[in-house]
Amino acid sequence: MLAALVRLLILLPLICVLAYLTVRFGLGRARGLAMHGAGKRMRVLEQVSLGPKSGLSLVQVGDRYMLFAHQESCILLVREMDRPPDTIETPAQGWPGLAKAYDNLWTRAEKRDK
Repeated sequence: MLAALVRLLILLPLICVLAYLTVRFGLGRARGLAMHGAGKRMRVLEQVSLGPKSGLSLVQVGDRYMLFAHQESCILLVREMDRPPDTIETPAQGWPGLAKAYDNLWTRAEKRDK
């Protein structure tokens, strides 16, 4: 019984390390090559999720661009284009930069002192 426990304590971490290395370097590399391989005729430019199991994908096939809507059980071609759609400019959101926050604090302090 003690020998089986010792074998388990030695082999279990070894199996975990091998599984980690396989996922980290083996499967990850194969997936990356499939998505970003050289010489491919098509590529996914952008994807937007519309829900847990639905979304939109902009795909380039040669010199054509196609917009697909996909759900769990179907894929529909929404539009085919000769050029990609224009990019949408969105204002930067989130926390202001450190310099801007510092300037705001400095301005408030100057107003308070006057």
